[in-house]
Amino acid sequence: MLPKPNDVQAHITTFWSTVAADYETHAGNVAAYGSVEYQTWVDALASVLPDPPSDLLDVASGTGYLALAAAFLGHRVTAVDLAPAMLDELVANAATRGLAVDARLGDAVALGFSPASFDAVTSRHLLWTLREPASAMANWRELLRPGGRLVAVDGFWFTKWDDGDVPALFAEHYTADTRGELPFMHLDRPEPILRVLTAAGFVDVAAEPRPDLSLGGGVPYLITATRP
Repeated sequence: MLPKPNDVQAHITTFWSTVAADYETHAGNVAAYGSVEYQTWVDALASVLPDPPSDLLDVASGTGYLALAAAFLGHRVTAVDLAPAMLDELVANAATRGLAVDARLGDAVALGFSPASFDAVTSRHLLWTLREPASAMANWRELLRPGGRLVAVDGFWFTKWDDGDVPALFAEHYTADTRGELPFMHLDRPEPILRVLTAAGFVDVAAEPRPDLSLGGGVPYLITATRP
């Protein structure tokens, strides 16, 4: 179900829908397809995913940066996002690269798939803007088959906040009320994320700093966990 206009998620979705068309034109958002930096991302993903082909769900997929890398590696990829404009970009990117991704409108917190449908659930730069992470992670665990992997790449981009130091459009949608509903947005370390994953029933929970995955905005972490 799509969020109501006054929901926190509606503010978030509106922002990402607005910036979708230009998202990949900014070097700080993605590494150029085919570049050395892009291959580093592909290699990092390959190192933590199950052997292909596997059934993979990419949540809050955006323009499909991670979903398309997984498809390139030979996985059967389903991608969901709440911003239709982002999905349009994903579908166009997949067509350009000759890759197959099943792109669907969907909420990363409450997904409509059957339990044990996937071998891996992935996300990139989602956790900081994820509402209800405890519910989301418990749901992701249920979607995984036994031994399935959770893989997330994220960082701590907003340890400090200054309305005058962020773009006006971003501040317009990520208001104080919105940010107050996002438990991971202002973290400065991964331990709270790992605790929520553990409480959701994951094992082998880990967070590895990966400066080689940085696109100029701090050090990302490669977060992994397994459904027992």
